[in-house]
Amino acid sequence: MNEEDRVNMKDLTFYKEVFQSMIHNAPVSMYIIEDSSYSYVNTSFCNLVDYEEEDLTSGRVTLESIIHPDDLSIVHNNMKERMEGKNPTNRYRIRAFKKDGSLIYVEIHSSTTVINGKKVLTGTVIDVTEEVISQIKLKENRERFKSLFYHNPDAIFTIDLEGKFTDANPACVDITGYSNDELLEMSFTPLILSEDLPLAIKNFEGAINGIPSNYDITIARKDGKTRNINIASFPMKVEGEIVGAYGIAKDITEKVEYRTQIEDLAFYDPLTNLPNRNLFEDRLEQVFEFSKGNDYPYAVLFLDLDRFKFINDSLGHHIGDDFLKSVAKRLKENLRKTDTIGRFAGDEFAILLPNTNEEEAIMLAERLNEAIVVPFNILGHSVSVSASIGIAFGDRQVDSAEEIIKNADTAMYYTKRYGKNNYTVYSKELDLNTDYKLTIERDLKSAISNLEFMLHYQPIVNLKTGEFNTMEALIRWNHPKFGLVSPDDFISISEESGQIVSIGKWVLHTACSQNKKWQDLGHPPFKIAVNISTIQLQHHSFVETVAEILAETGLDPKWLELEVTESILMEDNEALKDSFLKLKAIGVSIAIDDFGTGYTSLSYLRQFAFDRVKIDRSFINDIGSDLNGKAITSTIIALAHKLNMGVIAEGIEEEGQLTFLKEEQCDDGQGYYFSRPLPAELHKFETTRGDGSFASASTTHRDGSFVSINPINLK
Repeated sequence: MNEEDRVNMKDLTFYKEVFQSMIHNAPVSMYIIEDSSYSYVNTSFCNLVDYEEEDLTSGRVTLESIIHPDDLSIVHNNMKERMEGKNPTNRYRIRAFKKDGSLIYVEIHSSTTVINGKKVLTGTVIDVTEEVISQIKLKENRERFKSLFYHNPDAIFTIDLEGKFTDANPACVDITGYSNDELLEMSFTPLILSEDLPLAIKNFEGAINGIPSNYDITIARKDGKTRNINIASFPMKVEGEIVGAYGIAKDITEKVEYRTQIEDLAFYDPLTNLPNRNLFEDRLEQVFEFSKGNDYPYAVLFLDLDRFKFINDSLGHHIGDDFLKSVAKRLKENLRKTDTIGRFAGDEFAILLPNTNEEEAIMLAERLNEAIVVPFNILGHSVSVSASIGIAFGDRQVDSAEEIIKNADTAMYYTKRYGKNNYTVYSKELDLNTDYKLTIERDLKSAISNLEFMLHYQPIVNLKTGEFNTMEALIRWNHPKFGLVSPDDFISISEESGQIVSIGKWVLHTACSQNKKWQDLGHPPFKIAVNISTIQLQHHSFVETVAEILAETGLDPKWLELEVTESILMEDNEALKDSFLKLKAIGVSIAIDDFGTGYTSLSYLRQFAFDRVKIDRSFINDIGSDLNGKAITSTIIALAHKLNMGVIAEGIEEEGQLTFLKEEQCDDGQGYYFSRPLPAELHKFETTRGDGSFASASTTHRDGSFVSINPINLK
């Protein structure tokens, strides 16, 4: 080997080493393609696709095996262009498969060259999988952000460090009423109501200082309407630096309105919009706590409407509701702005007077009494009521807010019981009356089993013939502590507690049994009249109870008359009519009691076909002194006769009353003029005439003495 050969060999070795280190083992994948097949690939290329060099250069692994089918045309077109001399170099990206089938993204830099006189394609391949995936994810994130931003139902916006909008989604337009262009020209501050602006600015400053927050404010729309919104704000960062703030606003107007409604239901009466008992007691508790340790004066008035139940029952609940609204309005008009008036229940109202003295509280009570008696015009009805008021003052002897309400209630109860249309100032002595009521309610439960009830009987007399034809049964209670208790003291309590049903059943059974005893003693039969309460008549089994009692006592139904008050007719008419028809079907007669004091229409009298009408004693009392009393009485008598009903005048006490009633053709009469109500054993029936008629030998004057009168015939 000569020197030239040695030099050439040395150069060849050098170039081989250079090729080996710089090309074959280069960190960049390289290839040479001849006739659409790989003629050379370096180690990096083999590692990239995970094939052996021989697999690639032998033709066993083709371009089609490596290139993604959808990208194969891109490769072929580029190869064609290179070979044709178009764009000698080019760079493009495709998807390729590794031997295990996994997908990679590669960037190809291709060009043409001549090797051994033949034009070939050469190029490098760079793995850009991570970059492409990152770009895909970035694009997805951008699309996701765009979708969340522009299609979000919540208002999303960005604000720069000066407080100006830099972006706003369509929901911002909907919630504010401003267009997107208008929003991007303005600051957030003009949107916010003045009372909420300090809070909004505080939270914005917090956000641009890296402090996120969540708060509620009210904004004014472009059209002037307000919306309640909840805002979440947090810092907006670019490369770690805060450049503004993000905001997400939710429209919570409906939620706030619903919450307000719930609060109103919890603290306000839905009918009158006055504070209810909960809110009233809360305000009273605050005044009570404030008054501790000082002489801060305050008072509570407890007010109850007189006759409201009668109005509600007579005119209907819709009239009653409108009436209560009018009462609440009138009461409120007479109070100071610092006072609190609350509706407790039904027709009960309480008034808190902070910083007031006894004279001022009493003057207010008098003013309220005067205001309430002025008639109300309710849906065409003139409605008149009065009010019973109780006054309690806060002092150091009062231990709780609850106690002062109780004291005012006790004083009101005293007014209602003994005066009405007046006021009473609470004192310790009034508690005795409350104790009396509670004792009555408690002892009623055992009165029947302890045999404490008794019946007194008062005769009803035919005014034309003087014949005695009916006895009215009137309940009395011989209380072990209080002695003889008037029905006025316990009937209303028994109705409130529901005990009237069992008491009424006892009265009916005892009265029917006594009438049958009189008949069995040989006395000619007469009717027994029994008062029935609304609660009894509305009981689902009342008619069956009457029939059972008649069967048990053996009394013929025609000798029983049930008396119902006029106000009962304003209840469920169809149900009442059904009960009345069933009672009349078994032979029981029915009378309407206290007629003329309510709002009964003529249609009710015609519909229910009462057997008799009892004129209320108040009209009989007016006969001697009031021409209106005479006129009303005459009208009722004439009306009843036109409807083929008998008429009873109750409460006859004087000769002049009797004379007038006879002149007006009143059928029957009842009252102290004839006899007080007496126990059964004091009514003694004796034969006084040759015609076989019987007379009652026991009757009394108003002073309670027994006298002998002309015989009252029993036929």
